[in-house]
Amino acid sequence: MAAFYLKYRPQSLNDLIGQDHIKKIILGAFAKHQLSHAYLFVGPRGTGKTSTARILAKMVNCESQIKMPCNKCPACLSITDGSNLDLIEIDAASNRGVEDIRTLREKIKLSPSNAKKKVYIVDECHMLTTEAFNAFLKTLEEPPSHALFILATTDAAKLPQTILSRVQRLDFRLATPEELSLALKRITANEKIDIDEEALKLLVKKSEGSFRDGIKLLDQISTSDGKITLEVLEESLKTSNFDKLLELIKVFSAKDTVKGLTIILQATKEGIDIKDLIISLMDSLRSLVLITNDLGEQMVKPNMMDDKYQELVKVSGQFTNHQLLKILDILQKALEKLKFTSIPSFPLELAVVEICGEETNKTMEDRKLKIVVEDGGLKVENKQIDPLPSILKDPSSNDDISKLKEKWTFVLETIRPYNFSLEALLRSASIKECSDATIIMEVPYSFHQRILEAPKNRDLLEGILSDILGRGIRVSTVLGVRIPKREDIANIEVAADDEIIRAAAEIFNSDSVN
Repeated sequence: MAAFYLKYRPQSLNDLIGQDHIKKIILGAFAKHQLSHAYLFVGPRGTGKTSTARILAKMVNCESQIKMPCNKCPACLSITDGSNLDLIEIDAASNRGVEDIRTLREKIKLSPSNAKKKVYIVDECHMLTTEAFNAFLKTLEEPPSHALFILATTDAAKLPQTILSRVQRLDFRLATPEELSLALKRITANEKIDIDEEALKLLVKKSEGSFRDGIKLLDQISTSDGKITLEVLEESLKTSNFDKLLELIKVFSAKDTVKGLTIILQATKEGIDIKDLIISLMDSLRSLVLITNDLGEQMVKPNMMDDKYQELVKVSGQFTNHQLLKILDILQKALEKLKFTSIPSFPLELAVVEICGEETNKTMEDRKLKIVVEDGGLKVENKQIDPLPSILKDPSSNDDISKLKEKWTFVLETIRPYNFSLEALLRSASIKECSDATIIMEVPYSFHQRILEAPKNRDLLEGILSDILGRGIRVSTVLGVRIPKREDIANIEVAADDEIIRAAAEIFNSDSVN
């Protein structure tokens, strides 16, 4: 059985959903016999570039002499099944050298075997080498009358200007949610796939404007037994669900660091992709921005179920525009750091700590959390302690510490190009002691300690601190304590035999877990 994206590939311009501006240009040029000898199709993946190129190949070779391919004559049928000798598709990613282009130049001189025109489709043409482009120029500028070139690319910026000046460029756009929904509904109707509206909306969102991605995802879940619900789809795609996102948003409002980190631990254990979680979270916060600015009914509600929209409306009142923009900025930075970190959840964990770490107006005692298992549940005990000093607070009158305090911004900026995860970590660390040969750094969490004591990270920090102080310095770390909020102490219910308990105890500096 053919994959859906092959089975439902458009066979004429009428089948092509969206890209109306492209269809209008091609039909107009075809009707007036003014088709260009070379086209450049530019656009994101999965937007119909190759499908449109094949349709154009049918139009110039169809024996019916009508605007649209008849899809019945030998020329159309052979192009559809890939057996037409005069349709040559070249993958520039694997045929990118000058020799490949020279071979093409030699073969293009030969007349078509059976068709009216030879059609060359060069996919991902930006992958061609500079020498290959140079060899291609003359042929592209003055091809034989029996040849038509269609270049396709996702990155037109990499094409030489000499190529761009010799082709007619057509830009393909990402599909709108409405266009994607229409395409997927056609397939579900034909394949008799039972999928509810909420699941379909999530499928559209996950497709990110790509028809091919959306159809592949639908093909992936179509083997599920019974009706495809939102829950089934989320489990299949291992995506974050709305309730988890809403819970995290409420965590940001309540400044509940403990609960936020626990949610991330649970999400990691469930196999949810951290990148997907951050993007979904940012999408929900974007919706809150739109709702807060009276654009919810127009731009948010049409893309989600009414009950979930009403939940967002309720929670939107807990944030100002400034707060939402600040949270989105922190999450955007966490997303950018993902590709460089060795611990996938680390950037999001730091983001949660930063978002929830703002001072509130409430008066609260400085406490130390101690997590223990008692009577089958998780209990939090509290000990009064002195707050952890920040590096920006002067913890000592020591001259060396004063010098490091003055140079701390320099330390962070020097480390950032090499390891910005380490730079972010050092923002929550402080210097506990400084002797002639050793600096003891105090960090709030054990996973901070593990990262800081990694040989590469420690060597980097020791080198910078040694340069500042003018002598060899060794760095060691100790676990400090953090300033919790009252919310950190309440509403923690986790099964005693769950692995999360051990992880939570380690993160929050428990003395013991029984």
